[in-house]
Amino acid sequence: MAAKYGFYYKKDGRDDRLFLDQTPVKQIIERLSSPPTPFSLYSFNQFRHNINSYQRALNDLEPIRARLSYSMKANYNPHLLPILKSSKVMLTTVSGGEMQLALSNGFEPSTIIYNGNGKTDDSIEMAINAGVLLNVDSLFDLEIILQYAHQLKKIANVLIRVNPILSDSNVHEYNVTASQTSKFGTNIDELEPIYKLIENEHDKWIRLFGFHCHLGSTISNTQVIVECIEKMVKLFDNKRFPHLRILNIGGGLNIDYKRYANRTATNQDEKYPSIPTIEDYVHAIKEPLKSLPNTIELIVEPGRSLIANSCILITRVLGQKQTGSIRQLVVDASMTECIRPALYQAYHHIDTVNSSTTDERIPYDVVGPVCESGDFLGKQRCLPKTLKRGDFLAIFDIGAYSSSMSSNYNMRPRPAEYTLDEQEQIKVLRRRETNEDLLRTYCVE
Repeated sequence: MAAKYGFYYKKDGRDDRLFLDQTPVKQIIERLSSPPTPFSLYSFNQFRHNINSYQRALNDLEPIRARLSYSMKANYNPHLLPILKSSKVMLTTVSGGEMQLALSNGFEPSTIIYNGNGKTDDSIEMAINAGVLLNVDSLFDLEIILQYAHQLKKIANVLIRVNPILSDSNVHEYNVTASQTSKFGTNIDELEPIYKLIENEHDKWIRLFGFHCHLGSTISNTQVIVECIEKMVKLFDNKRFPHLRILNIGGGLNIDYKRYANRTATNQDEKYPSIPTIEDYVHAIKEPLKSLPNTIELIVEPGRSLIANSCILITRVLGQKQTGSIRQLVVDASMTECIRPALYQAYHHIDTVNSSTTDERIPYDVVGPVCESGDFLGKQRCLPKTLKRGDFLAIFDIGAYSSSMSSNYNMRPRPAEYTLDEQEQIKVLRRRETNEDLLRTYCVE
């Protein structure tokens, strides 16, 4: 039997034990010897599996060549980059800092996309100098890109970010990125001024290689992606723009954040919506892609579904309190380490590291210590009634948009991040910040 990877529960007598790959998480905590909490644990084996699963599925689109592009904004931990590079995954960046990190780690400029609705002068100059693919977001964005191409006497290689104006992407309003009024991209029926400006400069200072769109995160309906591709393929006019060869479909599949919920649910009849598989995704897009010539390269940005389930956050219980009808479980993790629940009511499963299957469970609101009423990690989660100060809990699927969106609010140091190496020894990926780290950039006499 193949070795298991990632995070999973395994029964040991009457206990449920949480594992990271082949090692019990409780054992990792003990080996760290009373570590400051919260802290993150990564399974790089899970990360590799996610990448390989996409690449195997995308092979089914042949003869169209399809490539993965990892969105660095999800998690820019530098230890992820060698895995991505060895797997020939492209990178999508949204800042000069991310682009510089990609270039300094040896990614070829042609495998880096620089996206953004408000690019700085320095980052545009860096992208053109390096030969990175730039996403043209708007007419003013194109004008600035051309200004720097002239100044640097270099050709800018670009895609146009298009809003296909779909009927409904069915994602949280904060994650919608392709609506008619989005701050990102140019509406599909308003592209002509951009086309004309590119035509005036084409092959002199700019080359249009293709089109990009982003449908928003947490997509759970593949029909939205189909509708997007059906609109985007109609834009390919190689007579007008002979270098067209890239269709970049951004916006990632959701992951099954609630896959463990049945372990602790009080209502076993509760049904959660099904999440499309990678195979569902590929099967759905195969038909609309048939109208494209075989020379077109498809770039897929699956976002969170590459990294989210590769990481958990370990937190310690501080205590319980009753407030009216609500039982609150106060932990030392907060919105500063995992902001998604507070920001847009996202769900992260919360559970014990070790617990008896006979433990009585009751519903808690799991809240952090940060001085904000919105600082919660989960509402009405069924956890053991016997939880006490010092007990450990795991917050699942925090690999995407937790570390990268963390903050020092309330002067809280950002947590340490660990993984296990091939010999199952603990490897420090990021040390825990100190108060001195937080104050280092201040100019104090």
